[in-house]
Amino acid sequence: MKAALMFSGQGSQYLGMGKEFYDNFPEVQALINEAEKVTNYPIKKILFEDEELLNNTKYTQVALFALYGAIIKVLKKYDLNINYSMGLSLGEYGAYLYNDVFDFALGLEIIKNRAILMEKAQNLNPGKMCAVIGLDLKTLEMALKDEVNSLEIANYNAYDQYVVSGSSEAILNFKDKVLTLGAKRAIVLNTSGAFHSRFMKNAEKDFGEYLKTITLNEPVKNLYINLTGNKYTEAIKEVMTKQITHGVRFYQMVENMILEGVDFFIEIGPKQTLSSLVKKINPNVEVTNIEDLVSLNKTMSKWRDRNEGK
Repeated sequence: MKAALMFSGQGSQYLGMGKEFYDNFPEVQALINEAEKVTNYPIKKILFEDEELLNNTKYTQVALFALYGAIIKVLKKYDLNINYSMGLSLGEYGAYLYNDVFDFALGLEIIKNRAILMEKAQNLNPGKMCAVIGLDLKTLEMALKDEVNSLEIANYNAYDQYVVSGSSEAILNFKDKVLTLGAKRAIVLNTSGAFHSRFMKNAEKDFGEYLKTITLNEPVKNLYINLTGNKYTEAIKEVMTKQITHGVRFYQMVENMILEGVDFFIEIGPKQTLSSLVKKINPNVEVTNIEDLVSLNKTMSKWRDRNEGK
């Protein structure tokens, strides 16, 4: 049996996420307090009280990273040792933390700077994102042929589910276009920028310069990355930098993990967005999640059953 952790990304956050862990684990309380000191942000308020702050990119990314750290703390307490990991977009930083690429404090600093640089880039180059559901990749790529300067695929979520980034006007026109081509749904997302596209080029450049000033470690376990969909091999800073402007190859990561024998996926983070995508990609693997005490206990029960051969 091989298992993988997968960390959910921005957009899945909700007010009160992580509250049960905070209330029941002293080590999580200590971690959140540390996050407040490192970032000088009111993390508890962002997570538990203020939805407007939580949905501001500048704070969302730090709050989600704090949640990843909290759940990783809980996993260690329960001695849940998983050798494979990945994340969707921001979630990849949860996988980096799990792989000891950096410690929690440095991870917070990196995320804080990344979010600020992305916010700056989106103000310079405004854009939007559109989820396209029910259209195959070949048809989507044909539809994008005439839009190469204004649109590109930002997420490869499942075989019939993609996200396109681009200029606001081009995205709104493209939404109507893909519906006429047979897409079941086309939804303009409530994001503040055209993430994972050339519209974030300024952030990629500035983030690359920032990363030159810090020291990172090589991943200690099997890490699959957004940039290629494959297992990480080298150049961690380049991977982190390019991720900002390149598409997230989620279903490719899942496919490649399954090819390596992974048949048990545990989603870390709010909601079960990635879990539903994995079941679309391959309904034969087992999928569970950890976001609160109920889901933690359910996952631990499944984990014990599998390890005991039941």
